[in-house]
Amino acid sequence: MSKRGFLLTLFFVLTLSALHAQKISFKIVIWGDSIGRMDVAHFRDKDSNDVYTIESKSLVKVLWIARDGYSKFEAVCKGGKLLSSSHIEIENKKTKRSTKVKFDGQAYQVNSLEQGNRNFTERPKCSDASIYFSDCKNVNRIFYLPDAGFYEVKHSDANTIEFKSNDGHRNVFLLENGKVKAMEFHLSLATVYMTKIN
Repeated sequence: MSKRGFLLTLFFVLTLSALHAQKISFKIVIWGDSIGRMDVAHFRDKDSNDVYTIESKSLVKVLWIARDGYSKFEAVCKGGKLLSSSHIEIENKKTKRSTKVKFDGQAYQVNSLEQGNRNFTERPKCSDASIYFSDCKNVNRIFYLPDAGFYEVKHSDANTIEFKSNDGHRNVFLLENGKVKAMEFHLSLATVYMTKIN
């Protein structure tokens, strides 16, 4: 293969990869300080499944207390149908929350560290992992991976959607042209702000 042919092939492969892989990053801020980063990705796997991931790392130091946080979400879908999802949250090297969901052909089986085993049959259409790659203006119900629960979405205004999860947190998504540009997570002790950086 000639050098020109190789470069054209490489360009084609990189272009295809870019079309099938999307990544968005957010800066995590609490009390005015940047404490970490969250990366959200969407790609197609070898079986043509849509895979959505969220991975975040943060470090908060207040006086003599340090909180080293890590979380990872994953949702795998085919033809708009959720096949499986998982969520793990680790704080100071200890698992704080963990939830796994798998479709068995008839129902979704849930295994949760906090809530044990259960199942449900409602098909999730929009999750907190896929929301970053779609137009959110008309979302009315969301599937929340951390507890495998469904929540009604409130439209505060044309560019804001929010829901309150079972853990009592108010989750606010600020939109621009229907896409998430920033978030606010109102926790019991503080509000965590996330701003899109690319």
